[in-house]
Amino acid sequence: MDRSRLQMAVIMLAAFVGCAAGSWLYFGSTMQAPKVIRPPLDISVNAEEMRVWGAWDVQAGYVPSGMGAIEIRCVRQASLCVEAEANLLQHTEGEDLTAEVRLYRITSWSNETVEAELLTTDADCVQGTLQINPSEQGARRSWKSFGECEAEPGYAILVGDPL
Repeated sequence: MDRSRLQMAVIMLAAFVGCAAGSWLYFGSTMQAPKVIRPPLDISVNAEEMRVWGAWDVQAGYVPSGMGAIEIRCVRQASLCVEAEANLLQHTEGEDLTAEVRLYRITSWSNETVEAELLTTDADCVQGTLQINPSEQGARRSWKSFGECEAEPGYAILVGDPL
């Protein structure tokens, strides 16, 4: 009988330790959002094309919660720039992944700066401009409302995370 009591005590002790360790692991750990790394800031240009990588850091205007990344491709002969932007929006109920594409008409292209205007339709609420400075590895996007829409004016500068 003593042996069975000893075995029962060891089993109960093992169960208690297992429950305590499991509770500590479950209740002691917290759900953490994955670390999101933005692309590096990079502006590559030749005589006819430009590629921009990075993320917009809003300096004035509406700031969405979360993290984003952009890629811009400009083609001098077509007088167009296309910007693709993806955002991971973080809120109390989780995260949402969004995507947006903007089309710009190039108004000026020199060795120092490329400037472009956002092509808009009547359905759009903002007018935007894009300024890219390859020699300074910098860019700026600005926007303001037009028509009957009310959008907060603002601007963002290009940033990026190191590799």
